[in-house]
Amino acid sequence: MEGDLENFLHILDCLPVAAMVLLFTEDQQRESGQQKIVYVNKKYQQQIGYPLELTPNAEAWMEVAYPDRQHREKLMMLYHSFGERLLKAEEMAQARMKIRCSDGKERDFQVTGDTRTIIPDHYLITFQEITSFTTEIEQLRQQSEMDQLTGIFNQHYLLRRLEAEVERAESTGAGFTLLMFDLDFFKDVNDHYGHNCGDQVLITTVDIIRSALSGVDCLARWNGADFIVLMREDNPGIARQVIQKAWQGVRAHTFCWQDSTFAMTSTVGLTTYRRGDTTGSILERADLALKRGKRVGGDFIFVDDSD
Repeated sequence: MEGDLENFLHILDCLPVAAMVLLFTEDQQRESGQQKIVYVNKKYQQQIGYPLELTPNAEAWMEVAYPDRQHREKLMMLYHSFGERLLKAEEMAQARMKIRCSDGKERDFQVTGDTRTIIPDHYLITFQEITSFTTEIEQLRQQSEMDQLTGIFNQHYLLRRLEAEVERAESTGAGFTLLMFDLDFFKDVNDHYGHNCGDQVLITTVDIIRSALSGVDCLARWNGADFIVLMREDNPGIARQVIQKAWQGVRAHTFCWQDSTFAMTSTVGLTTYRRGDTTGSILERADLALKRGKRVGGDFIFVDDSD
């Protein structure tokens, strides 16, 4: 058996992924964190870097890999479940975990426990680093949710967020406000100064609107020069006061392009959540409020108070 273990550990040093060997019996598995770490391979030393003297068992390893106690306690249940799956040997135990390495950096790993114990009571744990992969996935997720010109949320994200807000309102009774914010005569800017100027107007407008909102409010580009604000405020009077700061900010701003300066105005349609609303019904009501504001000539905040 000793020869088998030596050969096994020698093979591990040739693996292209970080590997650790745990030694524990079924009784020891029930003793939280007492599973002994008997070996780590060269790749583990390069990537994760904790020497065996510092982490002789799972408990010591958790303390250095997760220095925040509260975070560590939450993860202990995950690791305990991981160990139970190893003992049952019914399947490969796998989980994605973020680990603080010896250089102080946090990295993402696909952690796999091999249930096929070549040596009795010895379990192989491998750590496949996926930091770059998860970073790319997060970047793709953000790109799918963000408007590339203005850097705010896009229509796709807004619809999902609005659906979640409707569900929250239905279950808790706490309402919200939906506002459509549109730049007046924006087409004239594009026609007269060009689309590059129009893009800059949109970016500046977003900065003005965003400065009036709180961190829990959601600002999204709906299409063209239309923006939507989803505000966790069910009092239309208060919501109007908030958006009026942005509305006035657009009116007061002097837009510049090359040697020219010009002014812009905006129109806002405002409505609040009502019991029984769907994403479609509240969007339709906000759009109707915006259109009513446009009918009086724009440069107006129209608050929907219809039944």
